[in-house]
Amino acid sequence: MDDRVLERIYAILLYQFNDRVADALINGRITYRIVRGDVREVYRDGELILVRRPTDGLFSISLVAGELIQRAEKPPGFRIVVRGDREIRGSVLARDVVGIDENLRPGDEVVIVDEEDRLVGVGRLRVPPIMLNGLERGEVARVRKRVKR
Repeated sequence: MDDRVLERIYAILLYQFNDRVADALINGRITYRIVRGDVREVYRDGELILVRRPTDGLFSISLVAGELIQRAEKPPGFRIVVRGDREIRGSVLARDVVGIDENLRPGDEVVIVDEEDRLVGVGRLRVPPIMLNGLERGEVARVRKRVKR
């Protein structure tokens, strides 16, 4: 295990999230897969938690990472809150959103939860949170993985 690689992963997580989330994600037995000289996948205790996005070099999160972020960060941190009576599939729609972390930006990884803070899925934010005030239609986040109910 190369400490420089772990330091690089940690630095990206600090930039993308914060120290609490970065610590939570890499607390455990961390392994990774390198493709063409760079980290592509990160595993924690044998489970895939992060995949490096080739477009910007940041990480996409798995459901396991979503749970870890949810535990590390108090609501509304890195969350989109959706109505519990709606089944979320490929997109989180504006009409289903009841709360959001106002510090998020388009392109950020998000943890999608219901009003009880139960994990619904993970995805990527598509619009600035400020736009939700007047938005009645449209996609707010693209869902990558969702919890099967």
